[in-house]
Amino acid sequence: MSTETASNVYDEVLDNMRKAAEANLKMQQDVFQQWTRMWPGFPSPQTMMLDKMRDFQKQWANTVSDLARKHRDTFDRQYQAALESLDEALRVTESTNPEEFRKRTEQLCRKTLDCLREVSEAQMKEFQDAMNQWSELAAKAGS
Repeated sequence: MSTETASNVYDEVLDNMRKAAEANLKMQQDVFQQWTRMWPGFPSPQTMMLDKMRDFQKQWANTVSDLARKHRDTFDRQYQAALESLDEALRVTESTNPEEFRKRTEQLCRKTLDCLREVSEAQMKEFQDAMNQWSELAAKAGS
C-alpha cells in the first residue's frame, strides 16, 4: 500500500505541475494578446479576419441592394411597356377600315417584339453585371 500511496502522491504532484504549466502558458498568451492590441498598426490575425469579413459583408449587401434596385427599375419599365401595349391592343379594335386595322396590328406586333427584345437584353445585362460583381467580391474575399 505504501507504493500505491507514493505513486498517487507523485501522480498528484505531476498533475498539479501540468495544470500550473498550462495555466502559465494561458496567462502568457493572454498577456501577449493584450500587449499586441495596445500597439497601433500591429493587427492581430483575428482583427484582420474580422475586418475582412465586415468589408465583405458590407460589399455583399451593397451589391445585392444595387442589383435589387436595378431589377426593380427594369420591372417598372416592363410594366409600363405592358400598359402601353395594352393601350395599343385596345386601339386596334377601334379601327374603322381594314387598312387601318392592318397598320395598327403591324405597329402593335413591332412594338411587342421591340419590347421583348429590350426586356431580354436588359435581363441579360443585369445577369452579366451581377456575375461580374459577385466574381469581384469572391476574388477580393479570396485574397
